[in-house]
Amino acid sequence: MDDFLRRLAEVLEVPEVRAEDDFRGFDMWDSLTAFAIRVLIEQRYGRKVSAEELKAARTARDLAALAGVAP
Repeated sequence: MDDFLRRLAEVLEVPEVRAEDDFRGFDMWDSLTAFAIRVLIEQRYGRKVSAEELKAARTARDLAALAGVAP
């Protein structure tokens, strides 16, 4: 999970992301960031995430679950 959170922080351009953080609350959140997160999950973790799945996710933990990363 730590590796995923570090990578997510890089995409969101913040120093740190915690599992319980609402990733949509970060300043960098927009449609391009959403796309970058989908690409990260697909390329790094081998999972395809639909737009609907991403829309339903609320926390970094939710994103990690979509990526298949155990807590």
